Amino acid sequence: MSNYFNCLLIGDYGTGKTTSSATAPSPVLFLDIDNKLHRMENMQENLKSGRVIQWAVDEQISTFGLVRLVTMDPKPGRKITVQRPKGYLALAEMIEKLVKDKCVVNGKKIETVVLDSYTSVDEHIRRLLMAVNGTNTMTQPLYGALLTNFEDLNSTLLRLPANIIFICHEQVIRDELTGKVSYRPLINGSMHNKIGKDFEEVYATIKTVRGDKATYEMLTLGDGMRSCRTSRKLPPKAEPNFTKLYEKGGK
Repeated sequence: MSNYFNCLLIGDYGTGKTTSSATAPSPVLFLDIDNKLHRMENMQENLKSGRVIQWAVDEQISTFGLVRLVTMDPKPGRKITVQRPKGYLALAEMIEKLVKDKCVVNGKKIETVVLDSYTSVDEHIRRLLMAVNGTNTMTQPLYGALLTNFEDLNSTLLRLPANIIFICHEQVIRDELTGKVSYRPLINGSMHNKIGKDFEEVYATIKTVRGDKATYEMLTLGDGMRSCRTSRKLPPKAEPNFTKLYEKGGK
């Protein structure tokens, strides 16, 4: 049995999700759907040394064009013709290559694969589904197709012979009756409520700013607003560093 871990990492932008994921066992391969890693100053040394490898998806989310999109009839079910966007297809080809090559890249075994981010994958899949089906709005059947694609994506990545980290942005949910605020994964469709079941570890990243100093933490047990879990002996709040976290008895 392998000792690889898998983790769903949820947080707001700027809370250190990408940075903390880069601390996982290396080489760390980023499936960079956000296409930002090469622009992050704190990632340059990791990229230069080869500790972190970037496979970026540099494709437009839509092929409509801004003028056509804003002037298009939004009536549900209206049929349109549009070129298929290539973003999700590029990602799928990357993943299939990892499966075929058993996570060996340029002669090196990849220890950790990071999907950054699931939220952006959601955007790319929805646009592709709409283009394939000739519509500019998501319909109920398309949400079913979205869920099917999500399920296959999760299953394929989580079966890779490597540590797996999915990064997901968060959204704020306020209960209209009780006023209670909770933070949930920023994903469309029913995967929004079920994604956590696929992972042994579900963590949240938070940032606290006092004056000109920012403190970054990783929640492993959650709080009253965030649903997290761990199967390891970890503190409820920890330094957002996977290598240090799992070396300190978090087996």
